[in-house]
Amino acid sequence: MNLLEIPMGSKAAVLVLTRERPERIFEDTSGMDQSRSINLAEKFLGGIPRQSGVVPLDLAVWPEEGAACVASFPHFDVVCSRKIAQDRPSEIIVDIARLAGLRSAYAVCMESSRDWTSILAWSPKGVTRAVSLSPEGGVVEDVGKRLPFEIPFWAGKYPVRERGYQLPFHPIDLGNEALRVFFGFILEGAEDDLCVDPEEIEIPIFHCP
Repeated sequence: MNLLEIPMGSKAAVLVLTRERPERIFEDTSGMDQSRSINLAEKFLGGIPRQSGVVPLDLAVWPEEGAACVASFPHFDVVCSRKIAQDRPSEIIVDIARLAGLRSAYAVCMESSRDWTSILAWSPKGVTRAVSLSPEGGVVEDVGKRLPFEIPFWAGKYPVRERGYQLPFHPIDLGNEALRVFFGFILEGAEDDLCVDPEEIEIPIFHCP
């Protein structure tokens, strides 16, 4: 059995839980706590999960159905699962609150096959930002103040050249920019000097019991 499907284009469902700002948080992934990682996977998946090895972050962001890539580091936890990839980010808030406790949460989900992206920033006080959009569904959710990196997209700085496209920019471009700003890596596009290489970061993969 394959541990995961190799993503074609940009596919991601990434959730980070932290008490700190998330920017470039993957720069330090030393000191992963295996026991805490297993406990977090159990809490997310339910039951006692079965670990199936480790995978690089660029593949971990889109594990196969029923699997989750989970790691607990000293300053943050990361959970990657297609269960997170909901058209309305608000639909996962209950699960996020259960995992996060007093920490904040940041999620970026996207699927290039339908040009869809969702972004969520949440704190124990509530949603800071939730946005989800695709050319087929339009803007499905748009809650909270737009984040600084979003503003150029909505302002038309990155216009779509395709005739009849239903949005002022490609959601996948916004999704990769969210990955860059939130977490310091991208799946597609031009890396900058501050980006980490997701191929060099390993995340355990777990399956449901």
